[in-house]
Amino acid sequence: MIKDIYSDPELYDIAHWWKTNDLEFIANAADKFGGLVLELGAGTGRLALPILENGHTYTGIESSPAFVKCAKNKLAAFGEKATVLERDMRTFDLNQQFKFIFIGFNSIFHLMNEKDVLSFFQCVKKHLTDDGTFLIDTFIPDPLFLYRDKQKYYVMEFDDPDGTPCIISETNEYDNDSQVNHIQWFFNYEGKDEPKVFKFDMHMIFPDTMDRLLTDAGLVIKRKYGSYEKAPLGPESQLQIYECSK
Repeated sequence: MIKDIYSDPELYDIAHWWKTNDLEFIANAADKFGGLVLELGAGTGRLALPILENGHTYTGIESSPAFVKCAKNKLAAFGEKATVLERDMRTFDLNQQFKFIFIGFNSIFHLMNEKDVLSFFQCVKKHLTDDGTFLIDTFIPDPLFLYRDKQKYYVMEFDDPDGTPCIISETNEYDNDSQVNHIQWFFNYEGKDEPKVFKFDMHMIFPDTMDRLLTDAGLVIKRKYGSYEKAPLGPESQLQIYECSK
């Protein structure tokens, strides 16, 4: 049976043990911009931890009920400084504004079409203070990845909590018309004949499209980076990081 990868937060966290290179970048941004912090697509609370540890008041919204429950448990020690809500990024209304709003680790690619992205940006604008900053962090889609041969490719490996080694492989099928990449991950556990199979879709947004949609939503692009070291966004960049205002 193929499952939604966002239905199992514990497995998701274990499989993404390697993703740490954005923690300092996001925490420093929260320190720089100050004020109340809102994360969109909060996941299991991974990026919230360093923000809260630095003393900020944090709100996160997330659409997966399982992820919301996991994040609440993970952040419970911070009490009223941490709030995690189950909301739709396209339509949320918190009746509150924030000085720093961000969406990290490719979460914006889970908005499946340009209409949804525009609705999301309009919600962001409504919740951003006049002197606030909206930050986007995501990768730049690679055509060599999107149009690769139809076969399984190695992704990563890890040990389950019980010590069982697991190798993840993946397939993808890219729909050029919708610009949605349909991905399946195969968790191949040592000693198991059949893998656990999970699926997820990602709407590929290239930098020129990101520029246009932000502008159409009435947001102002202040700075664009191509790395967590704040190198300029260019042809060789693997990341697209935006700082915006309204």
